[in-house]
Amino acid sequence: MNDYYKILEVPQTASKEEIKKAFKRLAKKYHPDINKGKKDAEMRFKEVSEAYEVLGREDERKKYDAARAGRGSFNFEGFSKDGPLGDFFYSSSGNASDMFSEILKNFNFGSSRDGSTGFSGFDSLFGSHSKRESQQTATLKVPLLTAMAGGKVQVSGLPGGSQTIDIPAGSANGSVIQVKTSSGNFRLKLEIEDEHPFKIKGNNIETTICVNIAQAVLGSKIKLKDPRNQDFILTIPAGSQNGDTLRLRA
Repeated sequence: MNDYYKILEVPQTASKEEIKKAFKRLAKKYHPDINKGKKDAEMRFKEVSEAYEVLGREDERKKYDAARAGRGSFNFEGFSKDGPLGDFFYSSSGNASDMFSEILKNFNFGSSRDGSTGFSGFDSLFGSHSKRESQQTATLKVPLLTAMAGGKVQVSGLPGGSQTIDIPAGSANGSVIQVKTSSGNFRLKLEIEDEHPFKIKGNNIETTICVNIAQAVLGSKIKLKDPRNQDFILTIPAGSQNGDTLRLRA
């Protein structure tokens, strides 16, 4: 995993403004128009831009910091419209040189009188399309039992035609499955469907049960069935009140 703080030459405690200033300084230093023909400078400019794309976004920075601390993993997925450079990487013209010129003008790096930078290798640096731009996202509704036990779901309307998608056992509501299509990667966000009498709430499965006064006051054990139609015993604590929530772990 790249050390974005080291790339931008800032400490991990750097503020958003300090990170922005560091990016401006380094992007100007490694500006390809200033370092024509220097592959090392082009690579450094790419690294600096990638680092700013991550550290310049609060949500991405939190994910990155968590991964550095050993809590999860982090992969750079490309430049986003919502990122600090998004307005430039997703300009309406789609012209790489124009986008680079806009970045320079925005950060007061300077450009020629006609507004051009003279740099035409932007696409070779970042690719003509970012990874995020080529990834489309759709919601896929999945039956509760399929999400719990795993299974296959037929998905139509994908680029290139229908596909049979494997749903991993224990899939959570809101989790994402990557699918390869003829038009690139496609992201399917899972929406787990309720299945009476069970309802999905976040990553939890909820249901309502009725007990009589004696069971609530004195406590009791009730035999119930889970969404897989398997029996389990629920212990009702003595002194339970109407509306109390009991939690069972799978």
